[in-house]
This record gives sequence, C-alpha cells and structure tokens, in this order.
Amino acid sequence: MPPIKLCTNGHHLCSKCRGRFTCCPTCKAKFSETRNMSLENIARRLKYPCANKRSGCLGIFSIEHIAQHHAVCVYGKIKCPFHLYETCSWNGPKSDLKEHGEAAHPGYFMEETSFHSPYLSGALAVLSCFGELFTCYLQKRDGRLYGAVQLIGSSREASKYKCEFTLRAANGIEQISKIFIIQGYSEDFETIFNSGNCLNLDEQTVDNFVEENMLNLYIYVHKM
Repeated sequence: MPPIKLCTNGHHLCSKCRGRFTCCPTCKAKFSETRNMSLENIARRLKYPCANKRSGCLGIFSIEHIAQHHAVCVYGKIKCPFHLYETCSWNGPKSDLKEHGEAAHPGYFMEETSFHSPYLSGALAVLSCFGELFTCYLQKRDGRLYGAVQLIGSSREASKYKCEFTLRAANGIEQISKIFIIQGYSEDFETIFNSGNCLNLDEQTVDNFVEENMLNLYIYVHKM
C-alpha cells in the first residue's frame, strides 16, 4: 500500500515492509524519500482480499475501504452478543460463537427461525437458521419498546433477510405485525433503534397486549 518509496538504486518497498528494514533488502543501499507514483496509482486501482479470507470472508476492497471493512469484519474476532445483556467478555472468531453460546448461555441460542418473548423489560436471543446466526434484541426504555434483528455477518448478506415482529392479544384476534430488513453486525443496536428501521412501540400500545404482566411477542426470521 502507498506510500511506496525507492532506495537510492531504484528498488521499491511499500511503507509496511519498509518499517522492517534499515536498508534496501535487495541491494543494501540506503532508502530515499522518492516515491514511485506510477506504482502507487496501480495499487490504488487494485482490489485486495480481506485479511480474514482464510476464515471465510470473500470480500475484496480498494485501499480506501479495506481498513474500514477490517474494523467490522465478522470473520475476524467478534464480541459475543450477550455483552449487551450481561457481562460476557468472550471475543473470538464467528466460527466458534455457536459453541461458546451453547456452553455459556444455554437456552438463548436456538436452532429456530422464530423467538417468543414474554418479557416486558427486554430480551436477547440468538437464532441459528438458514446457515446463519441472527441476534434478536428487545429493549424497553423511555416509555417505548424497541426491537431489532441483526445478522452476524455483513450488511450485504443481511439484506437477503427480513424480520417480522408480531404482538398478539390474549383474545387471539387483535395483533400488531411489523416487518423490517435485517441489519448487519457492523450496525450496533443503538444506531438501528435511532434509524427507525426497527420495532418502535409506545408503552400505552404495548400495555394493551399485556396479560398477567406477560407479553405475547413473536419474532420471525424470513429469507427474502
């Protein structure tokens, strides 16, 4: 990656590799401050594979975008979704997340396409379906109930799925149903809740569906 500078004999070395040497590794000459602008322009036009390619990431990116991708790539180390709901310090590859979740958070990792939440205060669950992992998160705050679903993957992959929130009354007749595009793991829930692309109901509406202090809310994951 640029800057690509030359030694006094004209051999070039990128900035990352140059930091490993005190002189040119090809001819032992001193480094100069002259840059190879032609080679830098070629480098800027190329697409580079993600550093997590061996872990499964197939994305390719320009120099301008690859650092931004690495910061959120789910094939690198990711936090356990339960860092939102309880103290869980696990940080590891996506491929190990399911095993960790089943061992550390039994009952909250489910091989299902839907999740039933009876809790008024909020809930968190991870659904394993369609060969993917989805985080379902509900939070009650400031007199409103928020809910959203993330794919533990890229935003591009997440756009292939939608989530449906269905709130049912005890009489089995009245219900509220909302459908949203699922978001990628790079979007935190705070951002999703503020964007409006989520379940957002006022407390008075929610109270109409509460019986014996329990909520009858279902979350479904569908493939587009």
